[in-house]
Amino acid sequence: MPKQKAMRNLIHTLVILGLSFAFTGCYQTIEVTEVEGFSNLELSMNGIKSDLSVKIFNPNFLNFNVSSADIILSIGDIEAGDLVLEEGIQLESRDTTKVSLKLISRKGAIGKIMIDNFTNALSGGDVVFKAEGEIVSQTWGLKKRLPVSHEEVLEL
Repeated sequence: MPKQKAMRNLIHTLVILGLSFAFTGCYQTIEVTEVEGFSNLELSMNGIKSDLSVKIFNPNFLNFNVSSADIILSIGDIEAGDLVLEEGIQLESRDTTKVSLKLISRKGAIGKIMIDNFTNALSGGDVVFKAEGEIVSQTWGLKKRLPVSHEEVLEL
């Protein structure tokens, strides 16, 4: 009797391992296809507000959930804020999904930006906005980190 139970456990383990290898072998890389850039930019004494849209292509037969984003916005040498996901989004299988990120300004960032870019602020000159980080997607225990890097020159 113990041999039958051990044999059954071995067969179950082999089936699970086989399915796991087959499943991961079918997985294709999810990719960021386009960063649409910053929109709805507002500068005030309370901070900076902006949105950043990213298009992500999921070539897999499974839907993935975007659970978080860890992207830092830098203006020049100043880390001005964090671009975050306001709510979870599902990446549909074999489709491109637009993911919108909101900027949460860091305390004191607007003052540093205005001081470092004083002449640009007065003349309406150009300033480089740079977003770098990653978006995290997952399904059934598979977690994927999608790198995001975008640089854009904007007027203050």
